[in-house]
Amino acid sequence: MIWVQRTECPEPLKPGEPDKRSRVGARELEKVKAKIALGQKPASKDFKAYGHDDVRNALKEMFHGKCAYCEMKVSGGIDTDVEHYRPKAGVTEADEAGVDHPGYWWLAMVWENLVPSCAHCNQMRSNHLHIPSGLASEAEFINFLETADGQSSGKANYFPTEDDFWITAPGDLSAEKPLILDPTGEEDPEDHLEWVIFDGVASVVRPRDDSLAGEASIRILGLNRRWLEEHRRTHLLQMQLYRNLIIKYANARKAAQTDQERASTSEMLNDMSNLLWAMTDERKPFRALSFAFIEVVQEEVRQIMEGVPAD
Repeated sequence: MIWVQRTECPEPLKPGEPDKRSRVGARELEKVKAKIALGQKPASKDFKAYGHDDVRNALKEMFHGKCAYCEMKVSGGIDTDVEHYRPKAGVTEADEAGVDHPGYWWLAMVWENLVPSCAHCNQMRSNHLHIPSGLASEAEFINFLETADGQSSGKANYFPTEDDFWITAPGDLSAEKPLILDPTGEEDPEDHLEWVIFDGVASVVRPRDDSLAGEASIRILGLNRRWLEEHRRTHLLQMQLYRNLIIKYANARKAAQTDQERASTSEMLNDMSNLLWAMTDERKPFRALSFAFIEVVQEEVRQIMEGVPAD
């Protein structure tokens, strides 16, 4: 997960002017408010504005066709879910705590509450193989894959808070302390998540500094589920290829004896570095992982230049 700047609200969800034909979100909110005033509970069929084509397209463009949570490309052949960060139809943890929560129905058509999500992050799925974030070596990683049982994950109506306090009616949300990270929120997910990369080809994400929000986001969204890790592995393999060439030319640059050799190896080193940095382009999947990988490579190059050769 990586922080993304939220773009301008699309026309259908702009607040106010419910009489304006294009403002479907404002009209929908008025209808839901009227229903609640009569003591009726909103149903799923009452919420349609968030699925407007203009909204879907705006979300895809904002995240470049990627899932807001796991950063996997999803819009090519799979229709992306429009996910409500704060659930519109109930809160699982509130129910478990005995709190009567109707869901954040007043945010169902609010632009700032919507993100695009792949089905595996958004919908409850069983039998995912969740890789533990505490693995310390590739051997432990492989052993887990060979012996582990499947688990369930998916955001659905999950919305844990730090102190089991939820806002249950329209009002100020600042008193809440969500434990699910918002990719467009005020906090950078990087402050709560960090990466472990095994031999440059396998990865797990873990809570940074024992972050409760990091732990909950990883667990509920399944950010270390097996087949997601396989997609990340493909991405890492390409980056590892560039890394190997960078290390090759960094060692050559350090050993260069003439100005011509230094110039030639420096040019190749810069070219390979540019290719590696291109993997962090906002249109690419797994940008957070890519930045973490580059930090490792930069440290390797630094050590080479200080006289420590690398393989």
